[in-house]
Amino acid sequence: MSEQTDNTQEQTAGEGSGSAPKKKPQIRNTPPPPPPATPKIRNTPPPPPPKRQGESRPYYRSLPKASVNPRRVRGGVKLKTKEGETPESWITQRINRVIEDAATGEPAREGLEYARQGQTKRFEVEGGEVKAVVQGRMPKAYLVDMALQPFSSKARDELIKVMSDQALYAAKLLAGEVPSNIEDLFAPLGLKLYPTEPSEIRVSCTCADWSSEEPWCKHAVCSGMLLGELLGSDPFTIFDLRGIGREELLDRLRDQRALAGQGPGSSVVYQAHVPGASDTKPVPLEEAIDEYWEVGRGLETLETPITRPDASHVLLRRLGPSPFTEGRFPLMGLLATCYELISEQAAESRELPESDSDDEDDG
Repeated sequence: MSEQTDNTQEQTAGEGSGSAPKKKPQIRNTPPPPPPATPKIRNTPPPPPPKRQGESRPYYRSLPKASVNPRRVRGGVKLKTKEGETPESWITQRINRVIEDAATGEPAREGLEYARQGQTKRFEVEGGEVKAVVQGRMPKAYLVDMALQPFSSKARDELIKVMSDQALYAAKLLAGEVPSNIEDLFAPLGLKLYPTEPSEIRVSCTCADWSSEEPWCKHAVCSGMLLGELLGSDPFTIFDLRGIGREELLDRLRDQRALAGQGPGSSVVYQAHVPGASDTKPVPLEEAIDEYWEVGRGLETLETPITRPDASHVLLRRLGPSPFTEGRFPLMGLLATCYELISEQAAESRELPESDSDDEDDG
């Protein structure tokens, strides 16, 4: 009994002499943390993100979807040649062959369909380039540009001189026609008037299918077909694409022909331009051959004042020296004298009063 008591005392003394006794954990009365709040659903959409630089619409909007068929165009420019028909103009046939060599497969087929259906909203030649607006399957139409390599100023001068030296070519051009063998004039100069290779036509389009390696998309094919038909109906458009305007070409041809046919003496350095007459497109000779010797309409309203010309003997100078050199009198000089006397007599009779002319008739 005493031993147990001693052991208990020793154990208590040992615990007291060593470390302090362990404390019991205290229980706090703090409340538990609240549960996470549930997100509230707002009825208003969040504000749109800022626009990116260069974008016309926020990028989060979905792009418009393409329709299955091309969107119809009212009053669009379309081909006049129906399916299965052969174009009458050799120029149109040549341009069509170039396009057929450039585009094959689906772009060629769809481009031809676009041209026949009239999917082109606008088609015109501006500043020596073809500008077209072609409507496809997307809401926004595509812009197509086509151009040829323009002739240099030196090449233009040489061409004008060569064409004016050839009377047949000059006469047909001045009559509003382009001869089918006009390329014979360009070949010696190392030039070509009409393209024969697809690479000679510069094409660009704003559609996603266009690339510099494959430039002939269906929109370019559509524009090229319309260009071929335009060149067939208005051949002078090819000169605009080559950097020579229609009026510039005709005026320079007339001036060159006038200068080339003049004989010795003063020469006319410009061609007169008569408003209302010089601007009128001439009728081809084949269409006016039946009325060639008839008096034209409106001749009675034409005012022709009889005055001395600024340059004398212009027609004789254009004819040049007389081929008859063995006559007693020089033929050109004799004709010049006759023209002078006739002109003076016509001017004097024009200036006489009507009363004097009536008295002379009565006498």
